Amino acid sequence: MFFRARRATGRAWFNFNCRALLHTPPIHSNDDQLALVSMLCHGEVVMYLLAAKSFCGQLGRNPKVVILDDGTLTKSDNATLQAHIPEARVVHISEVSPDRCPKGSCWERLLLISDLVKDSYVVQLDSDTLTANSIAEVAQCIDANRCFTLLGDGSHPEIEPMVSACARSKTNLSPMVQAVCERSFDLLPESASLKYVRGNAGFTGFAKGAIDREKIVWFSDLMRCIANEKWDEWGSEQVTSNLLIANSGNAHVLEFPKYLSYWAHADVPYDDASFIHFIGPHRFSNGFYVKSAGKIIAALTDASGLKA
Repeated sequence: MFFRARRATGRAWFNFNCRALLHTPPIHSNDDQLALVSMLCHGEVVMYLLAAKSFCGQLGRNPKVVILDDGTLTKSDNATLQAHIPEARVVHISEVSPDRCPKGSCWERLLLISDLVKDSYVVQLDSDTLTANSIAEVAQCIDANRCFTLLGDGSHPEIEPMVSACARSKTNLSPMVQAVCERSFDLLPESASLKYVRGNAGFTGFAKGAIDREKIVWFSDLMRCIANEKWDEWGSEQVTSNLLIANSGNAHVLEFPKYLSYWAHADVPYDDASFIHFIGPHRFSNGFYVKSAGKIIAALTDASGLKA
């Protein structure tokens, strides 16, 4: 209850401080070989627009935009999205079949990506992200048709054999589904032939043709063997995303701390980062998100020639 109230207050404060974003130019797609996919809820529309505009600004091209409505977007939300991303395609979550995968917890987003990646390179961008500086590595992955992922906090900084990731995870006794799976990988007969990366699904790139629904369902069935009913909990989609990317071939892990999540650690140079994912527990800590957003909005305004 307290967390929800604090989150609502934080969102309202963010939206108020970032209202100038609504006067910046819209995004018009100019690259139909690249898709930008995000799952969006009511209350985070301004966050999302800033995430999308800052990403496109640093990438230097505008992909086709696909928004997955989690079921909470209002008519007003859709009108705002239409004004700022006129060509955006909005897909309601009920339109995405879950197959045998869990329902909810971002699974529909991953399955939607598997449909889009048949014809395009797909970048998954969470709404609570900012692209502040050059993301040349991301552009290179897109051009080379290589998958990429943001790292999780404190993660091993490379793709590795699944058995090695499992050995490293044995001391992590967290009851969260990701930890349960990672420390139990060695129970799978397939573990010797698979790879893993402890990534963060908040910012990922999927090469054209790299994944499909069959592969997603296969990994989901495999992980359910060791996670059982926990596989239906939040976090299982991220495990699957990690597996898909690690086993895609020639995938790239974005280097920390140029690309990172905001955990409000005192010894991390967040000001120097190119890409920041403002995760829920620390999203509004120390006012850094709002301060960073203000700088980006000012830059977007200057670049458009508009007056703030």
